[in-house]
Amino acid sequence: MEHALSETPTTPEETVRFWLNELDAAKHREKDFRKDGQRILDIYSAKNNADTPFNILFSNTETLLPALYSAQPRPVVTRRFRDADPIGRAAAQAGQRGLEFLVDTNLEGYETFDEAMRAVTIDGLLPGRGWTCVRYHAAFLESPDDTTGQDDGATTPYLQTELVCLETMSWNKVYHGFARKWSVVPWVAYEMQVDRAEAMRLFGAEIASTLRYHADDEQTDKEHENHEQTDTIREGSRRADDQGEKLTALVYQIWDKDGGRKIRYLSPNMKEKFLKVEDDPLGLTGFFNCPRPMTFIEKSNDLFPTALYLIYENQAKELNRLTQRLNRVIEAVKVRGCYAGDLSHDLSEMMKGDDNELVPAGTSSSLAFEKGLQNSIWFMPIQELIVVAEKLYQAREACKRVIYEITGISDIIRGSTVASETATAQTLKTQWGTLRLKRLQKEVQRYSRDLLRMMLEVAATKFNEETWAKMTGLPFTTTAQREQLTMLATASQMSGQPLDPSVQQGLSAPQWAQVLTLLQDDSLRAYRVDIETNSTLEPEAAEDHKEITALMTAMGQYLNGVGPLVAKGVMPFQAAQSMLLAIARRFRFGTEVEEEIQQMKAPPPEDDGQAGESAKLQAEQQRAQADLQAKVQESAAERQQQAMIETAKHQREVEAEQHKIQMEQMRLAHETTIKQMEVEAAARLEKQKSQWDYNTQIAIARLEAQTQIAVAEIAAQATKASSARTAQEVA
Repeated sequence: MEHALSETPTTPEETVRFWLNELDAAKHREKDFRKDGQRILDIYSAKNNADTPFNILFSNTETLLPALYSAQPRPVVTRRFRDADPIGRAAAQAGQRGLEFLVDTNLEGYETFDEAMRAVTIDGLLPGRGWTCVRYHAAFLESPDDTTGQDDGATTPYLQTELVCLETMSWNKVYHGFARKWSVVPWVAYEMQVDRAEAMRLFGAEIASTLRYHADDEQTDKEHENHEQTDTIREGSRRADDQGEKLTALVYQIWDKDGGRKIRYLSPNMKEKFLKVEDDPLGLTGFFNCPRPMTFIEKSNDLFPTALYLIYENQAKELNRLTQRLNRVIEAVKVRGCYAGDLSHDLSEMMKGDDNELVPAGTSSSLAFEKGLQNSIWFMPIQELIVVAEKLYQAREACKRVIYEITGISDIIRGSTVASETATAQTLKTQWGTLRLKRLQKEVQRYSRDLLRMMLEVAATKFNEETWAKMTGLPFTTTAQREQLTMLATASQMSGQPLDPSVQQGLSAPQWAQVLTLLQDDSLRAYRVDIETNSTLEPEAAEDHKEITALMTAMGQYLNGVGPLVAKGVMPFQAAQSMLLAIARRFRFGTEVEEEIQQMKAPPPEDDGQAGESAKLQAEQQRAQADLQAKVQESAAERQQQAMIETAKHQREVEAEQHKIQMEQMRLAHETTIKQMEVEAAARLEKQKSQWDYNTQIAIARLEAQTQIAVAEIAAQATKASSARTAQEVA
């Protein structure tokens, strides 16, 4: 029966009635699933051992569980494209550390990631569907309100801690709208048992007082169908509450995706209105706070879960019937018989005898001994029962093999080797041992990866910068720290002082605002960051050793062959690096070192001896060139000095010639002066013969002229000596 809405509800009563009908339709669709799931869980937990003497379900589950999930996955957050993207690298680093903390918080009161994954895997193996929800939890403390500057006793809550945690939902307490693909599921609902205190916290005291609370946790379908609330039931609930019994009310939390991404709370015993309606609290890309449920029976046309046990239930029942028959046959296989009555005393004495001891027979039993003791004792024949038991054992083993073939456990059995097998046989078993299980293993890996992606998305949306900084320990700057560093840098610039290195380092570090913006944006996060897991399986030690040995051998051989070619420049480093990455990607452990290989740098050229000779020759050439240049410079200096000397010499010669001309001119002038004086003296003597002696005056005139000439010659010699000293100084 599928529910179809004939017209859009307009009143709160019609809306609540619509959602109650939707829940009824979802329960009706999965009625057989819930019935079979509970029956399978009863078989697994051995509630009725008489019906299941051979619990193959428990055996198969305990075998498949460690084969599908045995180790907590390690989150791997990397840049989708290995290019120069500092913000993408910082976001990947922050996401990696954040998820590593969230999957292993070690906090009491929260379900760990490992516990949630084991629980959901068991639900997938037994009832057929596992369901896990992602929750955001924030703890607040009261602090004095100092915004007014007065201590008036008012308090303001402040954030103490915030955490993203997981909650495993009960497999039979989850419902969803009709759809053939998970991507188009319109709504998801969770059935909750809420006590009075929780109801007051969620919905308030007024609504909490109107709910009906019951002593038993399970709510029946009749309770769901009966929407009438009587005072008698309410009064009985109050009396039970007063007596201290655990009372809970049935509440449905509906995540309505198609109805405006709203969270609706309703109770079947309150049809007047919703208990509460709130907006999307997490802001996830797919709206729902859960990934696609874990199922191991893959279907392409519907979401109806199917338990693995149903696939081989007929064979399991046959196995139980064979086991019951085998038990009855074994019970009948006993050594029983009868003997002649007159042998009672002698037979009991004979049975008590020791080795090589003969017991005398009585006279009354001589006739029996004469006929033969074997004719007096008869045993119940059990050969037929033994043959039947052997056939039953064979039939049971054949039935088990059929079950193993159906479930895929036969692959695990084939993967087990013995020492007597050849190496080829063991290799074949290793290759094909878990081939059929890989699809189931990938489903577990897909589910854990989806959970990690949702946890990171919630953390990026809800956590503040301070929480991210404390959780990851990365040296990124928060908005407040960025503002403080900017103020310090501005103050240093204004004062003219050099900027402190720590301030410069803080300004150049990535900002939490940029990192969280990338992680919060759905498109940017999908474009630039990839979230995966290393594995949810604990690989075998032998397989690990083989993988590592093969990887190291392949890389060692490759490096030995290609390394010299790269060092000599015969092969480009980028080509060798690409080939090394191709080799590493072929191995399981190669992907973990792929990024490190991509960061390898080209080695310096190898020195084979010729480089030293070349360097020596180059040094000699440089030294010869330097010597030549020095000689050229020295020759130029000598030529310049010689030119200066020649110039000084020529200048001295010119000066000497000029001085000679000047001396000649002076001599002529003196001679002319003397002649004029002689003429004048003669004239005066002629005029004054009576006063002067003519010869005396002539002698005096000559003496004066000679004195002046001597003085002039001394001055000329002094000038010539000074010119000679100047020439020597220039030289």
